[in-house]
Amino acid sequence: MSSHSSPGNPASPAPCAGDDAHAVDHGPTRPFLACLLPLIVFLGFGSLEPTAGEPANWLGLGDGDYPLLYTVRIVASLVALGIVARDVLPWLGRPSWWPPLLGVGLVIPWIVLAALQREAGWATLGTRVAFDPFRPFLGETWGWAFLAVRFTGLVLIVPVAEELFLRGFLMRYVVSERFWEVRFGTLTAAAVAACTAYAVLTHPDEAIAAAGWFGIVSGVTAATRRPIDAITTHAATNLALGLYVVSTGAWWLW
Repeated sequence: MSSHSSPGNPASPAPCAGDDAHAVDHGPTRPFLACLLPLIVFLGFGSLEPTAGEPANWLGLGDGDYPLLYTVRIVASLVALGIVARDVLPWLGRPSWWPPLLGVGLVIPWIVLAALQREAGWATLGTRVAFDPFRPFLGETWGWAFLAVRFTGLVLIVPVAEELFLRGFLMRYVVSERFWEVRFGTLTAAAVAACTAYAVLTHPDEAIAAAGWFGIVSGVTAATRRPIDAITTHAATNLALGLYVVSTGAWWLW
C-alpha cells in the first residue's frame, strides 16, 4: 500500500504545502477530521444564536443571551481546533510576509461594496446579530470582555476554520474525492465555482464583496501554495474590519 492510500493515517509526515519537491500534497493527517471539524463545530453552535430581528430563537433564547451563546461557541471551537492541531500544524507551511498586508488592504473594498449592497437594498437575506457589546445592560467591563471574545472568533477561529474547510477541503474535493492528493492552491473551474458559491451563500449581506475577496485569496493560495498564507490574509482582513467596526459603531458589518 502506498504511503498516501489512507487519508486517516499517512505513513509519512505531511509535506509543507509550499514544498515543490512533493508532487502530491497529502494535506493534514486525518484530512476529513482536520478540515471539517472546526467549521462544523463553529457553525453548529452558531445555530443556537438568536437571529437578527427575532424576539427569540427555537430554544427561547433572545438577543440578550447572545454574549453567553457566542462565548460557548468560541470555547467549543477552540476545543475543536485543539483536537486537530497536531494534524494541521505541520501542513500549514511558513508564512509569507505580504499576505497579511494584502489582507489589511482588502478591508477597504469589502466595506465599500458591503455598504453599497446595503444601500441598494440587496442585504435582506442575512441574519447577522449586529450586536453592540457596549449596550447598557452589559456594562463597560463586560462589554470589553465580550469584545475580546468576539475578536478571538473573528481573528483566530473564523480564519482557521473557514480556510481549512474552503481551501483545504471543498476547493480540492470538487477536483477529486481524494482531495488530500490535490495540491493545495490548485485552481480549476470547479474550484473557482465552489469558492464563489461558498462566498455568496455564507455572506449574503456582503455577497459582492465576499465573491471578490474570496477570489483574491484563492489567488494568494495559488501563488504561494501555503495554507498559512490564506489564514493570515483572512485574519488580517478580519482584524482590520473588527477595528473599523469598533471605531465607527458599524455593528451591522459583523
